[in-house]
Amino acid sequence: MSPVIAVLGVPAAGKSTQSKAVARRVGGVRASVGDWLRALAAAGDEEARTTVAEGAPISPAQYGRFLRDVRDEVSEGPLVLDGSPRDERHVPVLADALAPDGRVFGVLLQLPTDVAESRLRVRRSVGRSHRPDDSADAAARRLAYQTAALARLTESFRARWPLVTVDAAADDDVVTRRILEALPMDWTE
Repeated sequence: MSPVIAVLGVPAAGKSTQSKAVARRVGGVRASVGDWLRALAAAGDEEARTTVAEGAPISPAQYGRFLRDVRDEVSEGPLVLDGSPRDERHVPVLADALAPDGRVFGVLLQLPTDVAESRLRVRRSVGRSHRPDDSADAAARRLAYQTAALARLTESFRARWPLVTVDAAADDDVVTRRILEALPMDWTE
């Protein structure tokens, strides 16, 4: 499997924005567990539909399925994981999905909860999101769960792979530049 750049953070931290920018800059492929899950739900997958509608955490089995589905999409360049792993239960699933020499680098987009809540409200109010999991109730549940899970996730991730923290409240271009500067040199050439 290609090297993996995992972009982590709470809802509205800018994971999709940064994952897209980083994938473009390093010649990689972006894969969003949220997009994948919403597509499954729209196609009628009942487990995915329930997860999305309730703003529930994605199960380790679902995460493993996601990794199997996206693994074959990457022929060269890093796989940029947009918003995953989501909690500490996913870290061993990611490790098992990689070849023994699989390289992983993590970026934690740090964003205060009140800023994330504000961004989610704005995203809903200006019509930037038509995602079912951005409804007020589902978004609040996702934010609460992912905020609570973040400390355990980062601890579990750091036990296996490097993880840098980047201030996600900065301008998008600044955040992208800081992520690229933090990546191992051979991933940005």
